[in-house]
Amino acid sequence: MNNKLHNQCSQQKIVVVLLGIMSFAFPFLTKAQTTGGSTPCACPPAASRPVVIVTDNSGQGTGTVTWSCDSIYVLQEYVFVNPGDTLTIEPGAIIKGAPGVGFSETTFSVGNITDQTITYTTYPASLIISRGAVLIADGTPDCAITFTYEADPLDGSVGVDVKGQWGGLVICGSGATNTLFYDTTGFPSQILGPGTGTDLAEGVLDFTNTFRHVYGGNTDPLGSSGILRYASFRHGSTSLGYHQNTSTNESNNGNETNLLQLCAVGSGTQIDHVEVVSSADDGLQIMGGSVSLKHIAAGFNAEDGVEFDQGWGGKIQYLLVINDSSEVVGDSLGISNAFDIEGDDWEESNVDISFMPYTNPTIINATLIGPKSQSGLRLHNGGATRMSNNIFVGFGQGIDFEDHDPCDAWELFLFHEYEMKNNHFWDCGDSTSVYDMILYDGNLGYGPVAIASDFTANSNIAIDPMFDYTLAIDSITGMVSDPVFLEPGNGAVPALEFISPDPWFDQAMYFGAFEPGGANWLTCWSYLEQVGLFTVGDSVSLASVPGCIYLTACNFNIDATIDDGTCIFDGCSGCTDVAACNFDPAAIISNCSCIYTVVGYDCSGICIVDTDMDGVCDQFEVIGCQDPNACDFLISATDSGVCDYSCLGCTYSSATNFNLTASLDDGTCVFSLANLCPEDINNDGFVTSTDLIDLLSAYGSVCAP
Repeated sequence: MNNKLHNQCSQQKIVVVLLGIMSFAFPFLTKAQTTGGSTPCACPPAASRPVVIVTDNSGQGTGTVTWSCDSIYVLQEYVFVNPGDTLTIEPGAIIKGAPGVGFSETTFSVGNITDQTITYTTYPASLIISRGAVLIADGTPDCAITFTYEADPLDGSVGVDVKGQWGGLVICGSGATNTLFYDTTGFPSQILGPGTGTDLAEGVLDFTNTFRHVYGGNTDPLGSSGILRYASFRHGSTSLGYHQNTSTNESNNGNETNLLQLCAVGSGTQIDHVEVVSSADDGLQIMGGSVSLKHIAAGFNAEDGVEFDQGWGGKIQYLLVINDSSEVVGDSLGISNAFDIEGDDWEESNVDISFMPYTNPTIINATLIGPKSQSGLRLHNGGATRMSNNIFVGFGQGIDFEDHDPCDAWELFLFHEYEMKNNHFWDCGDSTSVYDMILYDGNLGYGPVAIASDFTANSNIAIDPMFDYTLAIDSITGMVSDPVFLEPGNGAVPALEFISPDPWFDQAMYFGAFEPGGANWLTCWSYLEQVGLFTVGDSVSLASVPGCIYLTACNFNIDATIDDGTCIFDGCSGCTDVAACNFDPAAIISNCSCIYTVVGYDCSGICIVDTDMDGVCDQFEVIGCQDPNACDFLISATDSGVCDYSCLGCTYSSATNFNLTASLDDGTCVFSLANLCPEDINNDGFVTSTDLIDLLSAYGSVCAP
């Protein structure tokens, strides 16, 4: 095992173990201090978590709720997070989707056109975040969030050949699209200008008929649908049918879910460290919007690894797309691709002829690996891109550049919407010729020359990346039998002119998704690592070591990377500090339950020394005056002391014995009753109306004795 990666994945485990040891010597450490957010996942094993059944609750959706890692949440149907609600999924949580029940298929053909409709008694489960709802799924490197199918035992036994067992995650936003109308209503929706089109998420049905799966409109292009980070999506994508032209074998307007479907999602949404593996259709599909993503992996998906559509204009940095030859859909080159970038299906009349806004994402630092039966990048139906510092290896063509529609990739090339700069190609086609790297698929005789000239002028070259990209899948287990090594070994460094000035991008001075000599961002959390994609012992890999990986188990193994189901949780945890009141001599693992005495008291809460037996420990006794009538009364005194009464006296100035120094009246005042003229109230020598007023103002008062 490579020490660097072993240290990387085990470092946080070691921190917790050290903190556990420190708790013996420093018992004041609390549980919160030893199991904070930076420590390894403290969730219980999947096999011991109770199951929570999740439905759409008759259209009420999930409501605002938190799903923790203490349970497994099993979606039973299309489950919506309705507008205004927030679903929080905590690190380490497991979400599973149920398969469909009662499958029924209807297919009919007219000429070259074939239409298929698929229905179920109960449809395969998917999770849909409605426009105006929020998803907070913020996993961590050591505590990723898992989305998979209901029967997945999550024990490492399910291979990449298992697909289509549930739907996926669909996030609907309010960004821009180039669509014209709802798929189901035909009502024009671009009347407010380019980008204001709306659509309904593919492969989803809303049985409340309230269109909770609508997206687009361009009312909040900068908005946020939440956070999706350190999340693994597996074994999903189901279809509700398709419309196919059998003469070209191309399916248009397929009505299917994909493992992760981002629909007009706004740029305020955060998506980072996400993998989509073993989809029965596309792995990742982005339909319009402007959301940007980092550290994305798409592997072993049946159709396109990633598809960008309907005017998406966001960004991606650090992208891995990898397929093997068994994952091809269709009979001709170009049907399945690592990338599929398009505007939408103009042939189906659901977009304007201009395809505005154009699908034109910026993609930097991608590693694309594919079989000879696929294209690395297919540009068609009004799709363009701006790509630099990427690696394409092992494809039939690097780029399939189409020129069939009124505003196809060729027109966007002429409009300068297309830009390929400083990309590396190897083993694409049958030679290192630029004409093998790209395919101009159109009717213009000068098209291939124009594309090839632009291609070479912008430093797109054939160069061996010098890494192992050969791949094989075991036909029985579905595991990777011939892993890959993904760090470029040719030492090529991009020139500064090809480093994006956009501050959103990291200034990565290398080609492809993985930094030479750096850590692989897929290790320690991804399913791709679990199935053996990476070479054991190389600098982007971690050997699989079975054992108990849960820190709270009696037999936790710090070297283990895959749980083997042997964890023991009973009979060995407790308070391990001999100085604690509840010390357990049988415990070998501290569970942070130690209880300690308060200074001066024993474990029963009784004073260790209490001479006067008043219930107050001697060291906490306070001596002072306990007479509340004294000058120095001390309310906190527990034992009597000498009192001071020097402040007592007569405090009434009209008394004959008034004491100017007294601060507390002691009731000893003496008043003179002699008065030769009692009518002279104010004693000014005259009886006037003023005396009457003084008398009336004093009426009812009580005289001092």
